[in-house]
Amino acid sequence: TSELIETLGNDVTKCHEELLKAIDEGTVDSDGTVDADYEYHARQLVRTIFAFIEGVTFSMKVKAASHCLDNRIEITDGERFLAVDKDHILTDKGRVIERPAHIRLSDNVQLAFALQEKALRIAKLFDSSCEWWSCFKSSIKVRDRLTHPKMPEDIDISGDEIVSVLSAYEGFKEQALNYSERYKA
Repeated sequence: TSELIETLGNDVTKCHEELLKAIDEGTVDSDGTVDADYEYHARQLVRTIFAFIEGVTFSMKVKAASHCLDNRIEITDGERFLAVDKDHILTDKGRVIERPAHIRLSDNVQLAFALQEKALRIAKLFDSSCEWWSCFKSSIKVRDRLTHPKMPEDIDISGDEIVSVLSAYEGFKEQALNYSERYKA
C-alpha cells in the first residue's frame, strides 16, 4: 500500500510540474490571460490527483478497520466490508453473494475519515464545511466530466478548476496525514 501511495504521489508531482512547465512556456496577453497549451497536462493532473485520493482513501479504510479488529474496537460488519469495498446481495435463488461495493467518492472519503476517528478513539476531526472539501466536491464534477465526456467542451478545464482541484488535493492530503501522525503518537 505504501508503494502504491508513493507512486501515485510521485505521479501527482510529475503531472503538476509538467503543467507548470507548459504554462511557463506560454505567453501572457495584455489582459493577463495566459495563452498556453496546458489542457492535456491539466486533464492528466486531475485524473492523477483523483487516483491518489482513491488509493489513499482505500488504504485509510483498511488500516482503520484492521486497527479496530486488532485492538478490539467495535466495528460493524457493514463498516468492515465497506472498508475493503465489498458489498453483499441476495440472489433470486436465496444465495448471498459478495460483489464490489460502488461507493460515491465523497461518501467513501467521509467513511475513511470516520473509520480513522473510530480506530484512533478521537472526536470528529473532519469538518465538511472547510474550504478544501467544497473544492473537492466541485472537483469531482470536473473529474466526472473529463472521464465521461459527451461534448468537446467537456474536456476543457479552466484555471479556476485547476486551482480548485489542487486545493482539494492539498486539503485531503493534510487531513489524511493528520490521522496518520496520530497512529505514531
